[in-house]
Amino acid sequence: MTRFFFDFVQTGQCTRDAEGIELVDVEQAYLEAFKAGQEMWSELLKQRRDPRRCFFEVRNGAEEILFVFPLQEVVDSCTDRTAAPLKQTFEKLRHTHNYAQHIRDEFVREVRSTQQVLEVSRKLLKHPIS
Repeated sequence: MTRFFFDFVQTGQCTRDAEGIELVDVEQAYLEAFKAGQEMWSELLKQRRDPRRCFFEVRNGAEEILFVFPLQEVVDSCTDRTAAPLKQTFEKLRHTHNYAQHIRDEFVREVRSTQQVLEVSRKLLKHPIS
């Protein structure tokens, strides 16, 4: 088990975590930071503080910063992730539609050209050149 410290930083002011907590690994520390961020979000809003500008600096006992957890990640986890892929899907669909129209127009031109060549060929077959 490793002791992790969660220093809270807001508008340049750092509140150091003097106690820390023992956790299995960095992944567990990240989950703890996320959970704390969720719990703090509404409190910060009640105090008229912008949680999006706050973050945790998570460090080990040797004072090494292991990662920074911005509270913005709490809100980002709640956003509808289908919106961006849906927009991308729509753009791909529009591109495919435009491409299909282009290919169809090209195909129609080729069919007309082939019909004209066939007409000329039929006339030549009926009236061979001597």
